[in-house]
Amino acid sequence: MPAPEMNEFPSGTIQRIAKPLIVTVAVIFAYWTVIVKLGIDWWSDENYSHGLLIPFVIGFIVWNEREKLRDAIVRPRVWIGTAIVSVALLFLAAGTLGAELFTERISLVLMVAGIIVYFFGERLLRMVSVAFVRFLLAIPIPQILFNRIAFPLQIWASQMAVWGIRIFEVPTVRSGNVIDILPRGSTQAISLEVVEACSGIRSLSTLITLALILVYVTRQRDDKKSLPGNFSRPDFFRAIVLMVVAVPIAVLTNAGRVTATGLLTYLVGKSASEGTFHEVSGWLVYVVALALLITANLVLQKVFRRHANTDDILPTVERIGARQVSAWPIVLMLVVGGIGLSWFVARGEVITPRTALTALPQTLGDWRQTGTDFKFDKDTEAVLGTTDYTMREYVLPDRRIANLYVGYYASQRTGATYHSPQNCLPGAGWVLKDPKYIDITTADGRTFKANHYIIENGIYSEVMIYWYEGRGRTEASEYLDKINTVIDSVTRRRTDGAMVRVMTNVGSDEPAATEAAIGLAARLEEQISPFVPK
Repeated sequence: MPAPEMNEFPSGTIQRIAKPLIVTVAVIFAYWTVIVKLGIDWWSDENYSHGLLIPFVIGFIVWNEREKLRDAIVRPRVWIGTAIVSVALLFLAAGTLGAELFTERISLVLMVAGIIVYFFGERLLRMVSVAFVRFLLAIPIPQILFNRIAFPLQIWASQMAVWGIRIFEVPTVRSGNVIDILPRGSTQAISLEVVEACSGIRSLSTLITLALILVYVTRQRDDKKSLPGNFSRPDFFRAIVLMVVAVPIAVLTNAGRVTATGLLTYLVGKSASEGTFHEVSGWLVYVVALALLITANLVLQKVFRRHANTDDILPTVERIGARQVSAWPIVLMLVVGGIGLSWFVARGEVITPRTALTALPQTLGDWRQTGTDFKFDKDTEAVLGTTDYTMREYVLPDRRIANLYVGYYASQRTGATYHSPQNCLPGAGWVLKDPKYIDITTADGRTFKANHYIIENGIYSEVMIYWYEGRGRTEASEYLDKINTVIDSVTRRRTDGAMVRVMTNVGSDEPAATEAAIGLAARLEEQISPFVPK
């Protein structure tokens, strides 16, 4: 009897069990840290806590569609699947080396998609595409994108809340996402900050996911559909419209919550913005938003089904027998990739000697430090996640004052990374204007680019210059800096770096203020290497 081929699993029942089991184990081996960290974030981050339900939702979809999936045309696409798996591994490597969690998690989605195409073909992937979309919606987006979404929502919610509060003739003033209210009978105003949780971003991510689920469970029941997820054409477009409608629902309901909080603050004081009422109001927002979403779905069902037709129904086809393909190439790629990344991570990073930022010179050219270093509160320090930082003020002989901040990170592999002023300052009411890149030249003739903004908050107007520094590189773009971080992580085993910011008052002469800020930035760059190593 000839010996069985080594590249094939045992036949029959054992084969049906062994092949998916071994592939699953290989995926878990390669993505173990990604899966664990994603689970922790789902558990601890209230913005994505709905992610805990995603495995169950996906399981329900697959079980609900099991008959159709079993009868689907099975046509393995080995080369296409292998290409997708290869791209997924590249994403995993880039995310691991550059400490970009979002890239690692997208890699996991691509990997599962590639494995499905490899063994079963793109048609099966298309049939379960709704499950993939739900998975994607539960993946925390990069903080820079999260802040760009959350802050406009905070501003819109605070603007609508102020409009609603003033309807009741309650005295209120808004500065950015901070609302000042003078309680009845009080002489001291109370500030209400429309934080991320009150902006609608938390309910938005949940509502968009629920919108897709609502359309799925209320879709037309037909055996063959031409669009992804077994959707008919009307249901496909209904899903898109309902997910878009989820945005204003989230913003409006949270604006209503802030309005109610503001009115009660006026009537009873600060206790209305904290404690039990604040928690209960959060749950009420979800209930009202869900009711509005369900209502919108019912309306859209009637609107879209008026235009339903059978043009999108695929002709009945007979199932093609499954061609068995070897799992060993995929398993080998996953194991080798997992071992390679584990080895790289286990190597650790090169520890570069440096001087603490508290020793930064008190004199930088004509600038001299005034006062002592500022310190943030513990909560702010936890958000920043810096290894070391300093924020202090310098003064010129003509009494111009500038604020300087340097935040240093010894490693960015753990996810701690720079916080761009574009994300932080607007939350304190600052408006960023006139963005541009400028060239700064040091005394030794070296020139580097930095970001230049005019920032305004009420009557205050400042020139702000900032850039990213580390490993002998200076970058104005945080995206280019992230690419360089990946490169240096591979070639130099280093991801350390800092964000450097200089601010000074515009006064009556903006060009003079800009020139002064550039001068301080140049002097700082000449002295920074002991504190931010090259």
